[in-house]
Amino acid sequence: MQVRTDEELIVRKSIVAKVGSGVGLVLVFIGVLLLWMPWGYPWSYLVVLLGFVIGSVGNRQMNRWVNEPRADQVLSRALRGFDDKHYLYNYILPADHVLLAPYGLFVIKAKGTEGRIRCLKDRWQRDFSLLRLLRGFAPEPLGNPTKETRREMERLTDYIAQRLGKEVEVKGMIVFTHPQLQLEVGGATLPTMWLKGLKSHLRKAARGEEIPEEIRKELVRIFDEETS
Repeated sequence: MQVRTDEELIVRKSIVAKVGSGVGLVLVFIGVLLLWMPWGYPWSYLVVLLGFVIGSVGNRQMNRWVNEPRADQVLSRALRGFDDKHYLYNYILPADHVLLAPYGLFVIKAKGTEGRIRCLKDRWQRDFSLLRLLRGFAPEPLGNPTKETRREMERLTDYIAQRLGKEVEVKGMIVFTHPQLQLEVGGATLPTMWLKGLKSHLRKAARGEEIPEEIRKELVRIFDEETS
């Protein structure tokens, strides 16, 4: 298994996340202090609100780029054992996580969302949790993993077509990485699974038709150019 990760991007994003989280906390503290000033109203509420918004964004970025294990680390560990014809690209291509294997090109949408999640015919729902809300004001949002994955698949398809001069089939999958997760899926149009099911899914995919060797080598060359 060969892993390529944009470590410099992670460092830059980590710095921005820490600054945003810190600034948000400071603004909330200042807003609370303003409550004791005779002229503090309504500025105190505005400062607290601004701090809350900035802090929420910063904390979400902290969850993605600072707190470990990050999605790239989780996927790299989960895919250990595959041979050197498997390439995992993290934060390098138009999709966050791309796996190039002899039997296919995959966009992996890693979601660290926790709680009870249901997907019925690509309609996603997450149960409300007051405890999760109280633990922090920036839990990872669920969003719509199907739409997010398809957008990344389209961007990667266009990226390859522009550089290779032809289209290559891009497959997608949604992988939930949080251990505290209850997942119910019915009628999803993209493979959706827990992290522990990723390897078995890929082994089944390996029984299908392989990418022509010359195409696979060209993809490796194109993708690796982004890392140099």
